[in-house]
Amino acid sequence: MDKHLINVNGIIFVSQALDYQGSSPYVDDNIISYITYIPTLAATAWYHKKVDTSGDFEAFIDASRQFAVDELLPALFKGNALSKADRKQIVDGLHRYTGLSKQYIEQVDLRINAFRFAKELLRDEGVAVGFLDGRYKLDERDDLTAAPKQDASKVIGPAYKAALMKYMRTDLNVQWKRKYLNPGDPELSDNWRWRTAPDGQGWEPRYVNTAPDLSYVLRSNPQMKVMVASGYYDIVTPFFDAEYTLNRHGIYADKIDYHYYHGGHMMYVHEPARVALLRDTREFIKKQVSQNQR
Repeated sequence: MDKHLINVNGIIFVSQALDYQGSSPYVDDNIISYITYIPTLAATAWYHKKVDTSGDFEAFIDASRQFAVDELLPALFKGNALSKADRKQIVDGLHRYTGLSKQYIEQVDLRINAFRFAKELLRDEGVAVGFLDGRYKLDERDDLTAAPKQDASKVIGPAYKAALMKYMRTDLNVQWKRKYLNPGDPELSDNWRWRTAPDGQGWEPRYVNTAPDLSYVLRSNPQMKVMVASGYYDIVTPFFDAEYTLNRHGIYADKIDYHYYHGGHMMYVHEPARVALLRDTREFIKKQVSQNQR
């Protein structure tokens, strides 16, 4: 028996990305991303008051989910076979939930690229919203580009890197002279290995998808459950993609606990979201530990 083999009875995903099809909005023919991003775009448009905010936020988000699945998905599947009346209905819906102009929606052929949305939403104000957190804004010099050149929410990074380095050196007494790179640093991310097969084996490129592995583990370990923490304004790993991913692949619904926070990819930068995330994490761990002791 492998002496390093262990079993766990809980996994916590913070801003998950298991099936990359639902979080790859920059691939033009990726119909799925045009669906999975709609609720996040709706939340971001709500935050910046580009849509009707007179009602309830969660009801609005839920309605955007239903629109994306029940109306937009069939429409994109039909392509140029979509009737003029149905097309108009889709344009109206996209305008209602994203705040983008009907002219723009027509120009992009009903296919809203989430990264371009970050530039288009507040174009009339001359600012772009963030990818990691759509609440942040950045005044870019070039107001005519299709998508932002910078991520407005990357201002978060330096503070966390500085805090981490201080903690490692002063509290943990870790001393090293080599450069520390943030996880999203190009020197790291540009060298990620995307193949799902060993080098030398035949492989047809596809979206990275590790959700089937999770499905297998959950079936192998009946005590295991998964907590999924998602930020409403995360334009990198949208919360509806988490639902799309984990509601499929043979994963049982009662194995997944979804939690949503008013924040972005790192929802904990918003103090109320940080407190809520901490509370939910503690409750999840206590529950799983208690069940395992029975």
